[in-house]
Amino acid sequence: MLRSLAIVFGLTGVLAVIQLLVPATSSVMQVGLAIILLQTPTWVLKKTPAEEAALGMTIGPWARGLRLGGLTMLVVFPLFVLGYHVVHTGWLGLRADWDASHLVRWDEELEYAPSTPCGRADGASAWLQGDGLWIVAPPRAELAVTVATDPPVTDGRAIDCRPGQGAVVGAPITAKGGVFTPAEGQGLWVPLGAREAIDVRITDGGAPIPTERLHLGNKRVEADDPGGFETSRSVWWLLTYIVVHLGLVALPEEWFFRGYLQGRLDLVFGKPFKLLGVQVGWGLVLASLAFALLHPILLPGVHRLLVFFPALLFGWLRARSGNVGASILVHAGSNVLLAIVSRMYV
Repeated sequence: MLRSLAIVFGLTGVLAVIQLLVPATSSVMQVGLAIILLQTPTWVLKKTPAEEAALGMTIGPWARGLRLGGLTMLVVFPLFVLGYHVVHTGWLGLRADWDASHLVRWDEELEYAPSTPCGRADGASAWLQGDGLWIVAPPRAELAVTVATDPPVTDGRAIDCRPGQGAVVGAPITAKGGVFTPAEGQGLWVPLGAREAIDVRITDGGAPIPTERLHLGNKRVEADDPGGFETSRSVWWLLTYIVVHLGLVALPEEWFFRGYLQGRLDLVFGKPFKLLGVQVGWGLVLASLAFALLHPILLPGVHRLLVFFPALLFGWLRARSGNVGASILVHAGSNVLLAIVSRMYV
């Protein structure tokens, strides 16, 4: 059991180092983590199907998992939305705006600003945030930017990188002949409004910026084309999000932490307590703690430790059903719900 945790945390640390050294690999790190979580019990136990069933590592029967998972979501999800609303409007000062238009979003790899967009000499950074396109130039760059969209956009603002402030929107700038030409070392901010597609072309000193020097979004993914990128926004991201979080996130995480780890810990510590009519033990708490500690490794942030609390619910579902079917469903549903709700507060 300790060996399995050492393998999972050690290999996840290796993925984190690779991601740090080669940011463009960040988009495939979840696949690597899924493989680690799914394969580690096999590497350690050389288990048989009978051992899987004994540990609660099976998914079925599906009808029971769907029923338990569905009832749990009907009870818990409204309470989560209410708590989210209170925290974000009462404590954080945000405004609720429940409008389906917020579900229309740009390609995920371009959304959100990189943590350090300024002061980098390795190239330009571009991202989409809110209804604006941001492009930050490396020092001494002479950018020329064409933003092809319908209707055309001709007015923007220069971006300056200021010590201690990061990327700051500055003076107005107007496109001439469809081309924005910020001053040396300046970037560009362009309002996109409700536009649904853009084709961006960027040159530095008259030459297209190579793909390895044009980094997109907060994960700094390399552009597909020399000198620019195309992107659009729609609501179809939600379908992809559901599939990814069901198959690449919830399934492997529940398989390892609730199916394997909690099952093994229950064999060691027993299940002496009763919680909402279900026998549980320290395995539920310890597996939830390990689950929480793994999360900040690939995506740093102390706030990610808060997944300890929903993990307790997932562990209870595993104890209630004897398998991981319901916990997979509720885990994936929780991630999708958070993705939707978080877009409704401005």
